[in-house]
Amino acid sequence: MKQTGTTATVGDEVLDRVGGAWDVAVEAQFAEMLIAAADAGGGWGAHGPEGDPGCVQYWDRVAEVDQLLVEQGAVSAAEVLSDGLAAAVGGVGRVGGLGPSELVSVFDPGVIDALEVAGELRARADGVVVALAAEAYTRGLHMAVGLSLVDWLRVRCPWLSVTDAGQIRTVVLAGERSWGKPLVGRVAAGEVAVYRGAKVAKTITRLVPSLGLAEQQEYAQIAINAAADEEISDRDLEVVCQELLQRLLDEKPKEERERTAQTLRRVTRRPLAKGMTRFTIDAPQGDAALLEGVLNGPLAAPEPEQDGALDHRSWSQRAYDALVMVINRGLSNPGAPPSSGRASVMITVKADPATGKPVGAGVTALGQVLDAQQVGRFACIGDVTPIALGEYGEPLNLGRTVRLATPGQFKSLLVRDQKCTYPGCSIPGTWCDSHHLVWWCRDGNTDIAVLVLLCPRHHTLVHQKDLMATVSGSVVTWHV
Repeated sequence: MKQTGTTATVGDEVLDRVGGAWDVAVEAQFAEMLIAAADAGGGWGAHGPEGDPGCVQYWDRVAEVDQLLVEQGAVSAAEVLSDGLAAAVGGVGRVGGLGPSELVSVFDPGVIDALEVAGELRARADGVVVALAAEAYTRGLHMAVGLSLVDWLRVRCPWLSVTDAGQIRTVVLAGERSWGKPLVGRVAAGEVAVYRGAKVAKTITRLVPSLGLAEQQEYAQIAINAAADEEISDRDLEVVCQELLQRLLDEKPKEERERTAQTLRRVTRRPLAKGMTRFTIDAPQGDAALLEGVLNGPLAAPEPEQDGALDHRSWSQRAYDALVMVINRGLSNPGAPPSSGRASVMITVKADPATGKPVGAGVTALGQVLDAQQVGRFACIGDVTPIALGEYGEPLNLGRTVRLATPGQFKSLLVRDQKCTYPGCSIPGTWCDSHHLVWWCRDGNTDIAVLVLLCPRHHTLVHQKDLMATVSGSVVTWHV
């Protein structure tokens, strides 16, 4: 259906344009549509909004006619799709020709109205992208070229960020579930923003294992209606999703509630900025008690500074340090052979082609960039496999993984050092790491004479400031 024909369509001209393709029933239906528009004060040829091509109502009416034409077979869906998008691009192109010197002459109401219409255009355009992405996913177009849906979308729509494409994928995948089909429909119609639709999809997907089919439909409808309500802010939508989770748990018997809580346990991570990541933990009540014991226990108690001053850390910082201390205890795993470490970290580090020694930053398997100090600290506490890379990224060696203090060595350190060796620290040795005075990545050896105990907090400090200590008998002296 061509743009010129669409914009010129009025009453009988529609019938003339499609000729004999209309049957009596469809012609009567179209006539009723025109009469209803006229009764409402609009209609093509009238002075109302439905007669003004500059109004959204006009194009809503055109869309209804297009649907009738497609159903009747007078035009194809492909024609409507291509011509409709061409008309939209042409309209936006006209607006794009207005520069600052032209826009400055538009009065305030015109700017406000235009902004609102542009917002609606954005919502509808995003909806079209979701609808087309859903169809492409159903046909497997992305798989035909060996790409994930996210990567395929970003190739076809380069302006999409990874986050945007991921949100579209979340909504599309929800459409495979019965509860998600209405969600995809509302997003495709521009009634629900893509990112809000993705929030709903993630929430219901998480709850589905604990819901029956009827409950899935009910919970999804509540969340979808909230996402479509313009008066409900993003923050309030978050509250709605949280309340659905609370409702799910509160309405179940005790034993079933405990099983549901186990199903819903999770840790999520979200980068905040360079050098900072936010982790969110949803823990069942029993596990929450364990975490509370760490966050509010002796490990999180205030510790005097080296000069005797009060601990300057806030409670949240002390709680974080206590949690990291417990994690480091499991990561370094002094109670078992190094080969059976409880955690493993793969860090890729480039090496000097001339010497083969590691230089520069390291990169984890998740793409996190660690500076030299952080890499060195990991090499002391974890089951880390440093992969040295040459000038062009080729592996030079796989390093040594059996280089942690052995259980016997760690026990010897407990006897010798008893606690963290940093001046003024009283953290018990059982909560400390074994630190190589000459870092492992600097060709240091795992010998008891060059190993000392450090709590995670001071272990980090030592690596950050590249501090050194000397061991004389059973006395460790730090040069600070």
